[in-house]
Amino acid sequence: MSEGVPEDETSRECPNVRDLAETFKVLSDANRLRILFHLSTDTSGTLGVSDLAARVGISQPAVSQHLKQLKSDGLVEAERVGFHVNFTLNRSRMVQIAEQFEQVRSTVFSRCNQQLVREKIAEGPLNIAIVYYSYSGITRGLMEKIHEICGGDLVEIHTLKKYRSFTAFTTGCLRSRSEEIDPITPDIIDVSGYDLLVIATPVWAWKPAPAANSLIAGLSGCAGKKAIICTTYSSNPGHCLPLLKKNLESKGAIVVGEAAYSRRETEDPHHIMEMIRMIVGAYQA
Repeated sequence: MSEGVPEDETSRECPNVRDLAETFKVLSDANRLRILFHLSTDTSGTLGVSDLAARVGISQPAVSQHLKQLKSDGLVEAERVGFHVNFTLNRSRMVQIAEQFEQVRSTVFSRCNQQLVREKIAEGPLNIAIVYYSYSGITRGLMEKIHEICGGDLVEIHTLKKYRSFTAFTTGCLRSRSEEIDPITPDIIDVSGYDLLVIATPVWAWKPAPAANSLIAGLSGCAGKKAIICTTYSSNPGHCLPLLKKNLESKGAIVVGEAAYSRRETEDPHHIMEMIRMIVGAYQA
């Protein structure tokens, strides 16, 4: 463990920074990166020191030293076959490094998004209501990230009768296609005191989930309110956004922004920043 990386708030929030710092030291040499490249693209599994020296264009002793450092971090594995030692890339270690770096990247982007809000809205947290329905947790995860950055009030609605996996894809989707509603709690949500609404739902059978129809039907005081609508989907957003917009506008709300994200996109900091910019822009307009 490096003694040059002191314990601080960053280390506590991203506990992998120490490991990453050591790994980045190992990866800081161009020849070691070339060795990793050749190992990652080799399909024979029989690359030895002499093979790597010929491919990289350096001496065998130099390759041996680089391999020693790569092995110390677990990036490379060795297998002895008779008098020959074959080297291979440790793919599980590469996946681990990618996951560690993603944690750091996500934290950095989150702080950047928070700074964006602070710069644009000097008076503090936004006076917004984030109201959503989530079945699998994907929509919830996205709205919690938005709430963490923007502030405001976070309201999740729940169906009184819980869907199971089978009934969600049968009864739930049939009700969605018919644009029906589900009994929910809370059934009435007063949004009269907010400057902006963010309404989110998963897509069921290319339309809003029945609970989302109930959500909009139960909004109170939304006439003249600006609203941003958001859907999360697994394969296709379908007609969800147009239907959400129509239903909100029938309550007197003014839809000023729309977003549809796949499951992967809800975890992408770039798409989260995209939505934050949309919210801040609508709030300032």
